[in-house]
Amino acid sequence: MAEHQPHRSRLERRRMQLEEQARQEEQARQEEAFSKAYAPDESFSQQSFEKQQEPATYHRYVEEQPRDRKSTSRRSGSGMLKQVAQMIGGAGSRLFANRERSRRPRKAGRSEQSVQQNPDVSSREAHPKKIKKKRRFKRKLLGLFLLLLIAFVLFASQPFTFLLIGSDARPGESLRGSRSDSLSVMQFIPLSRTIQLTSIPRDTYTPISCENGKKDKITHAFAFGGEECTQDAVSGLLDEEIDGKIVISFDSFIGLVDQIGGIDLVSTGTFSEQDASGKANQYSFQKGKEYHMDGAMALAYSRHRKTDNDGARANRQSEVIQAVATHLMKPTGWSKIPAAHTYMKEEMNLDLSVREMATAGLSIALMSERKHYEIEAVSQRLNGIFYDLPNEKALQELRDQLDTTFYGTLKN
Repeated sequence: MAEHQPHRSRLERRRMQLEEQARQEEQARQEEAFSKAYAPDESFSQQSFEKQQEPATYHRYVEEQPRDRKSTSRRSGSGMLKQVAQMIGGAGSRLFANRERSRRPRKAGRSEQSVQQNPDVSSREAHPKKIKKKRRFKRKLLGLFLLLLIAFVLFASQPFTFLLIGSDARPGESLRGSRSDSLSVMQFIPLSRTIQLTSIPRDTYTPISCENGKKDKITHAFAFGGEECTQDAVSGLLDEEIDGKIVISFDSFIGLVDQIGGIDLVSTGTFSEQDASGKANQYSFQKGKEYHMDGAMALAYSRHRKTDNDGARANRQSEVIQAVATHLMKPTGWSKIPAAHTYMKEEMNLDLSVREMATAGLSIALMSERKHYEIEAVSQRLNGIFYDLPNEKALQELRDQLDTTFYGTLKN
């Protein structure tokens, strides 16, 4: 056994030298073969070349020498498997690359064909279809909005006349049997951008329908026949049809302003006024100063009459009404419109159609000019009672001022 040890070590060294030499020769052959193999079909010549893993000199030497052939064949077989795997992987990658190259011109051809069929979409700068569709949709939407706006203007363009009846019933008192503390007629004319306000003195001497046509103070019409009788008396006095009305008491007025969260108003006069219970000098106002008024303060502002006249009071009442409408027309007040409308219907006997509400809203939104008129009258004592007798000539001129056309403009 000892005699074979030197022989086996020399054999092993010789084998290693031959393997190293074979690897170097093999590497040189592969480099030369790869440099010549530029076409896909020539790649298979490399496969046959790679199969020659072991030189013939090595095999002849191994066959001549007594050694363990089992271990040698195992090593040579594993090397062959690795080379075959590398060969298959290289061939697969080259095949995949060739397929990708063949696909590219096809895609390019398809894109060119689509451009030829649809020249409008050749580039994003040349009006793509999506942009055209969006523009057409925007134009249609704008056209629809303009049509709706025109329809709303036509719907709300016809003027209407509105009567405000302010009762003198104190807080907690019933409206039945009370008198009208103030009477104002508001005429909304959208196409003329005009709001005309006519104040009627409470002691105006005029026929009362519910008193069989007997002449009396117009304030008594509400005590005898309520709002209907008052409406007829005002309509006969001004020779103007009354389209809608509202009855305002102290309680309902305070409740409405408080429900919408108060109003912002600039005072047009300097004065002090009592509160709803009659307590004097509870509220003070300065001309040109803006106030945020709750219901009680707004009532005191609108009912003051001691330092001026009925005309000035009617004007302040219209300022409060317009402030309420302006507050509800703001985006922050839209949510309060349904509740405010319900409150006025139930507590103030509001008689106003949808069209008339649209007309009033349009007139206010257009920042219409507000004109104020007052019935000229002469105070005269009859049977020991003072009445305000209207000036017939001035009254006829006022009637002409209130005359309008069907299209919503003033005749004069």
